[in-house]
Amino acid sequence: MQKLDIEAKLSIVAVVIAAGVLVCLGHTGQKVVLGSSTSSVVAATSLPLLPSDNNSQLTPDGTRKLLMKTITSKNGAVTYIFTTTDWDGNNVAQIYTTTVPGSQIPTEGMTIPFNTWSPDNKYVFLQKNNGDALVFDATGQDIAPDQQYFDVAGIFNAAGKKDTYYETTGWASETLLIVNTLTPEGTKGSSYWFEVPSKAIIQLSTEF
Repeated sequence: MQKLDIEAKLSIVAVVIAAGVLVCLGHTGQKVVLGSSTSSVVAATSLPLLPSDNNSQLTPDGTRKLLMKTITSKNGAVTYIFTTTDWDGNNVAQIYTTTVPGSQIPTEGMTIPFNTWSPDNKYVFLQKNNGDALVFDATGQDIAPDQQYFDVAGIFNAAGKKDTYYETTGWASETLLIVNTLTPEGTKGSSYWFEVPSKAIIQLSTEF
């Protein structure tokens, strides 16, 4: 009986000590994880990210899908993650990821245009809020040696045309993107084709 009394008292003491530890850890913001025979303390982690959003567009034939996931941090920065998958979510390929400070969202923020896919499902283009377009290989591979993507505005403006880049509106064929421009006076300029993958810029007689 004396032995049982001692064991009972030791059990009570152990329970009191464990309860004290739990109370103290609760005040310090720590999380306690108890196992079947041992216990461990895991420091609470901060959650700097807010809930994420998703957006997607199917290929013209409905077989592939481009998805955009955005994660916003507490300081307002937005991380954009672009992936392609089969229509059912299989065969995932990461296309592009970038983080844009909150102050730059009005110009550098990104979207998936409704006509993002080339007609043959080989390329996709993403739009920035400033009208620029980035063109990618839909498999996630570099679109050209040592080039992850083509920056349409940068390539166009570096070509020395009399007009300046304004917007990319969509695909004219499997390899041709339609680009609209502004004249030096700020009025509507000529329309052009931007050819992928050669990066050729072809002026059109018709404005789009």
